[in-house]
Amino acid sequence: MVEGAGELPVALRVLSALLLGAGLLIMLRRMPWEAFFVPGRTQLFVIATLCLLLIWGLRAQALEGLALHFLGMATITLMFGWQLAILMVFLVVAGLALLGALPLAAFPLTVLLAGVLPVAVTWGLLRATEAWLPRHMFIYLYGVAFLGGALTVAATVLTSAVIYGLFTDLAWGDIYRDYVRYLALLVLPEAVLNGMVVTGLVMVRPEWLATWSDERYVHGR
Repeated sequence: MVEGAGELPVALRVLSALLLGAGLLIMLRRMPWEAFFVPGRTQLFVIATLCLLLIWGLRAQALEGLALHFLGMATITLMFGWQLAILMVFLVVAGLALLGALPLAAFPLTVLLAGVLPVAVTWGLLRATEAWLPRHMFIYLYGVAFLGGALTVAATVLTSAVIYGLFTDLAWGDIYRDYVRYLALLVLPEAVLNGMVVTGLVMVRPEWLATWSDERYVHGR
């Protein structure tokens, strides 16, 4: 998570705000509202948002402006689809900002790096497996949920490191020593966390997964 943006150039902060605004417009135009207002779906969204707010609130400060924490975005994307997942991230980051856990200047970049980027990685991975790999439950569980968890946190941490290395006075050596090298301790737990949660949902509550299909992954294999 990007905790501070004061060190970043104003132009970069403005650009991130513009990109976020454009992304939100696209998201709202494609929002599956009919699926959102299915009985029980709204309550599930609220509960998941509160859980994500709690998870993101438990973070370890690595460097000034950079922190490490679990994302959970592979699970959220598979549960709600990319549009509602981005909306949830927006609400969670807004909640952190209102609670004083995140400066307002870091709001757009945090949504992009910890939300939109992981959602895009997970959604792209899902579409790639659907197009090129066999229709099998384990492809969904391990190829998307488990691997998606690992790739999302790797993409977020590495992209954040590159941005801070290019646009702040932090030395690359410090960024690697105090931030990037801890990615090795985060990748496997993130993958296991997402893989276990999605596996449990497939076994017990497959209807909570907007991207799951018995016809595709069970009967159609």
